[in-house]
Parts: sequence; C-alpha cells; structure tokens
Amino acid sequence: MLLALGAGCALTLNAAQAGDALLIDGTYLRNQVCSGDTNDTDARLVKITAKEIYHAGGVCTIDDRREDGKTVTMRVSCKFKSGAILSSSISFTLRDDKTLDMEQLDGSFKAVLSRCPG
Repeated sequence: MLLALGAGCALTLNAAQAGDALLIDGTYLRNQVCSGDTNDTDARLVKITAKEIYHAGGVCTIDDRREDGKTVTMRVSCKFKSGAILSSSISFTLRDDKTLDMEQLDGSFKAVLSRCPG
C-alpha cells in the first residue's frame, strides 16, 4: 500500500480514538474530503482493516503495528497488481481536524487521509 502510494497509487485514511487505542479501520480518500459518493474504482480510495490495507495498486499485509499517542506506525508487506512485492514502514498521525497524516517513513510519500462516511 505505502510503497504503492509512493509508486503512484493513491491512498486515503482517517481515524477515531477509542480509549487508549487509535482506531484507523475504515475507508478513506487521499488528499480530498470524502463525501461518500466515491465509487470502488476511484484510485484515491483506501480501505484499512485490522490485518490489511487495500488500495488501487494492490494489497498490503500489516506485519507489525505500534502506537505512540496519536500516531500509529506499521510495518507492511505489499503485493502490487504487477506482481512486485515490497516492504515498508508507514505512520498515520491523527490531526485535530480528525483527518490522518500518512507518511511513508523513508520520506517518499505523504498524504492527508479523510474518512468516508458509513
């Protein structure tokens, strides 16, 4: 996912805080507010589950997850539609406006992710 983002894929994310855990499971739109009328073929769409991240370029498996305050850092293994497999570390930081700052930790990709309603 993240590497796919850096390789030209679009990602989207957002978060809600429940107790001490930062919950980021959901559907997001990258660098644009999600109004809910986005279709599943939109390249900016990203879906996050507890174990995987789905994006236009393929699927990333979440290998490790760590939380520190309003930031979640993940180690992911991504399989692209091209067949390439890459690993990366990414972070998601909850902003005051409830969007997420997403950053590939090598600095090659950054985005603001907005949660889609529903």
